[in-house]
Amino acid sequence: MKEDILFQSLVKSFRSVTLGTVLFVSVSLLNAETTTLEDIAEGKRYQSENNCRKAIQLYQSALQKNRNSIDAKLGVADCSFKLGAYRESKKFYLEILDREPKHIPAVTGLTEIYLLDSDFPTISKLIEPLLTEFPNNTGLRIAEAKSLQKQGKLDSAIYKIKNLSAKLAEPSDLLRMLAELYFSKENYNEAFNSIDAYTKKEPNDPEGFAFKAKVLLYQNYFHPSQLKSVLPLTEDALQNSLNLNPKGEQARFYSVYHDIILANFSSDKDVKRKAFRSIYELAREFPENQLYHSLEANLAWELGETKFASYHYRRALQLDDLDEILRFEAEEYAIAQEKEESKLRRELGDYRRDRFYSEKHSLYHKSSLFHLKRGKDLSPQTPVIRRELLDFYNQTGEAVKYTNLLLRLREEDPNSFKLQNKLEFSIKNLKESIEFREGYLQIDPNSIQENTVRYSPEVYVFDMESSLPFPYHLQAGRLLSEAFRYNLKQIQAVRVVDGDEFKEIRGLLKEVNFHPFSQTLPFAIDNLHFLDSKRRNATKIRYVVHGKYQIKDGDIRLDVSVYDRDSLRDIATWSTNQKGRDSLPTIIHRISERIKDLLPKEGKILKVKKDEVIVSLGKDDGLQKNSKLEFKRKGKPLFQGEITELGKSISSVKPNVRGWEKELATGDNVTLPMDSRKEKKDK
Repeated sequence: MKEDILFQSLVKSFRSVTLGTVLFVSVSLLNAETTTLEDIAEGKRYQSENNCRKAIQLYQSALQKNRNSIDAKLGVADCSFKLGAYRESKKFYLEILDREPKHIPAVTGLTEIYLLDSDFPTISKLIEPLLTEFPNNTGLRIAEAKSLQKQGKLDSAIYKIKNLSAKLAEPSDLLRMLAELYFSKENYNEAFNSIDAYTKKEPNDPEGFAFKAKVLLYQNYFHPSQLKSVLPLTEDALQNSLNLNPKGEQARFYSVYHDIILANFSSDKDVKRKAFRSIYELAREFPENQLYHSLEANLAWELGETKFASYHYRRALQLDDLDEILRFEAEEYAIAQEKEESKLRRELGDYRRDRFYSEKHSLYHKSSLFHLKRGKDLSPQTPVIRRELLDFYNQTGEAVKYTNLLLRLREEDPNSFKLQNKLEFSIKNLKESIEFREGYLQIDPNSIQENTVRYSPEVYVFDMESSLPFPYHLQAGRLLSEAFRYNLKQIQAVRVVDGDEFKEIRGLLKEVNFHPFSQTLPFAIDNLHFLDSKRRNATKIRYVVHGKYQIKDGDIRLDVSVYDRDSLRDIATWSTNQKGRDSLPTIIHRISERIKDLLPKEGKILKVKKDEVIVSLGKDDGLQKNSKLEFKRKGKPLFQGEITELGKSISSVKPNVRGWEKELATGDNVTLPMDSRKEKKDK
C-alpha cells in the first residue's frame, strides 16, 4: 500500500515537473520568436532610412535566434547588395530560393546581381517560368524590363511595362520603371510625365523626387533659357526629397548641378561655394566615387581653394589613372597654380615622361611628342626631359630651339667641352642659313631670336560641345578645344588665335551665348563677327574649328569640322574615336594632322631682290626643294616660281617668267598649289 502511494506521488511529481518544463520551454520559445520579429521590424525601419549597416546587424541578430527566418535572410541579402557585398547577397538569396523556389522578392533580388555581369541567359532562366505562372506580377516584369534595358532593347521593355501598367491601373512601381526606361531612351518628356505621376502616388518616396529633379535638368540641358526657367521646379523637387531624407545621395548630388547652373547664370560665387560644400561632403562620404572628387577639384580650382584642388585631382587620378580628360585638366591646373616642385605637378610630369618613353618607338611615335611637350611644361628643369628635348630639336631641325637649350645648359655647366662643341657647330650652321643672311635671325651671346613673320592660315578653335546632357567632366568641352590649340601651336604651318585676342573674343562670345553648366561657348555662325573685334583693317580670321564630342566608358568620340568664312560652309568634317591610355594625344594628333593637310600652304613675299624673291614659306610648311610656288594678287594667279634655296621658315624663289620684277611686290601672296601637294603625298 505504501509502495502504491509512493509511486502515485512520484508520477504526480514527474507530471508536474514535465508540465512545468514544457510550459517553460514554450514561453521561452514564444519570447525568442517575439524578439526575432522585433529585430526584423527594427531592421526594416533602418533599411527604409538607408542605414543598411545597422539594419544588417539586426537581421543577423534575428538569424541567430531563428536561422530559418526568410524575412531576416531577405533583409541581409537586400542590404548586402546595397552595400556592394554581392557575394554575400547572392548567398542569402539562393538560401531563400532553396526553401521557397517561387519567392519572388528573392528572384528579383538575384536578377539584380546577375545584371551586374550582364548574365542575361541566367536571368531569363530564373524569371521566365515564374512570368508564365504570374504574368501580372509587377516585380517580375520590372526585373525583365531591367534586363531588356541593359541589353539595349528599350522599346520592348517600354511596351511590356506600359501594357501591364494600363492593365493594372498604373501601379506606382511600374510608373517608376517606365520613367527610368524613357530616361534611358532620352525621351525626357515621357520620362517626366511618368515620374510626375509616380510622385503624386508616392509623395513619401524621396528617391522619386530626386529622379524628378534629374529629369527636369536633363530634359532642358540643350536649351539654356528653358533650363533657367525650370530651376525653381528642380529646386522644389530636390527640397521635397531632402526633407524626406536629408542624407539622400541622389538629391544632394543633383543639388550640386542645380547650384552650379544657378551660380553661372547669376555670377554668384556664394551659390557656387554652396555647391562646393555639398560635393565636399559627398566626396568624404563616398571616397571611391571618382566623379565626386573630380567635380570637387574643379570647383575648388575655380574658387581658388588650391589645397582642395590639388588633393582631389590626385585622389581622382588614383581611382582611375586612365582618365585622359581628367589628367589633362589636372595638368592645366598644376601649370597655372602649382609650383614646379609641388607633389601633384611632379607626379604629372613623371607620368608624361614615362609615357613618352613607352610610345617613343611605337606606332604612335608622333603623338608621343605630346607627352614630351607636356612633360616640358610640367617639369622644365628635369634633366631627362631636357635631354630628350635636345635630341628631338636636333632630329627635327628645330635649330633655334636646339641652340637656345644648349645655351641654357652651358650656362649651368660652363666647363663642359661637349656642350661647347655642340654649341659652336649649331651656331655655325645657323649663320649659314638663309634666315640669318636675310636678317631674320638675331644671334646674341645668351640667346637666339627668330624674327620671321608668319602668314600661314589662321584658325580659331571653338569649344567642343557635348552630344550628351551633363558630361561626366564639367570642363571636357573647353579642355578638348585647349588640347587642339595646344597641338596646333606646335605645327608651324598653322597659326592659332591665342593670348589676349583669344580672351577678348571669348569675353564677347560669352555675353551672347554660353552654356550655364559646362561654361562652353558654342559655335554659331551668327556670332562669328566677334572674331574680327580687334581686326578692323587687318586680315580676318578665315578658318574656324568646331565640333561635338562624346565620352562614354573611356571612349573619346569626336566629330570635328572646319568652317571656311570665305565660302560660308564646312569644308571638311571628320569623325574619329579612341579608347584607353593615351587616347587624348592620339585622337588630338590625328585630327590636327588632318587640319594641317586641309589648310592651304600660303605666305607672302617678304623681299623682292634682283634675281629672286624671299617668301615666308619653308620646310615648316611642307615645302621641298623641287616644290613649285604660285604667286597671286587679290586672289588671282600670276605665275609660278622655283625654289632656289629652301630654308626652315623662309625660302628664295626665282619666278619662271621674264619681267617678273615689274609684276611682283612685297606683300603679294604666294601659295603651294594643290597639285604640288598631291605630288608630295604620292611620293
